[in-house]
Amino acid sequence: MSLFEIVSKLGKKIKLTDVQWSHIKSRHRELVGQTNKMIETLNDPDIVFYSNKDDVYHYCKLFQKTPVSKKYLLVIVKHINGEGFIITAFFVSKLRKKDKEIVYGEENINII
Repeated sequence: MSLFEIVSKLGKKIKLTDVQWSHIKSRHRELVGQTNKMIETLNDPDIVFYSNKDDVYHYCKLFQKTPVSKKYLLVIVKHINGEGFIITAFFVSKLRKKDKEIVYGEENINII
């Protein structure tokens, strides 16, 4: 079963399964009640990175107000056969570009 299924900014169908949501909630309790921010990040990211090393996409969006102050929400997605599956999600202070390429967005975002 899926908690939600949407079409992302990259035109990929992405879903959050109950299994992955359980994983996210257990490891990142600050995301409980924040699925709307996850959907917003996938629909309208500030930037999307692709990690060739891990073959995953990092959808990122800055939120001024979160349960843990002003942070980026990072949603990591695996795309397989035109569909995407959320692997995990969490808030971060800074975005890291090392070993990733930008596939959407601009480089003028605070990236280290």
